[in-house]
Amino acid sequence: MKKTTLAALAALAVGGMASHAMAAGGAVAVTVEAKPTPAELAAVKLALGKDDLKALPVQLGHADLNGDHRPDLIFRSYSEGYCWQISTSACATWALLATPAGYARQLIVLAQSDGKVFVLPTVHHGMHDLRYEGGSKTFAWNGKTYQ
Repeated sequence: MKKTTLAALAALAVGGMASHAMAAGGAVAVTVEAKPTPAELAAVKLALGKDDLKALPVQLGHADLNGDHRPDLIFRSYSEGYCWQISTSACATWALLATPAGYARQLIVLAQSDGKVFVLPTVHHGMHDLRYEGGSKTFAWNGKTYQ
């Protein structure tokens, strides 16, 4: 494994625990199951425009989506038996990019999913391509959204 890959993986570790693992083909498999820190939860609330997420708890994972070596947030908000704005078979999934000052306020809407998110080594318009557990479609960033 290259030193740059090891450095990137080390940069993705949060609180001494990684929320991802290397998958086949150099993809990083992100598990979206961690509880957010108070700062992460505040950023999510601000981006979603929600003051109270108690009814819709947030689970998240971390991955560097734009190659700046900062752990961006990949998160879902759902409660038992209910996925926010979607159905019971898939959950709304979003990303927030990390910045030097915390997190961007602009939400990046990702595909509906309930499994791991695979961050691929390929890049389009400065953002890594994504694929979702159980899926075969690759989502590429077009400069504004993943398609």
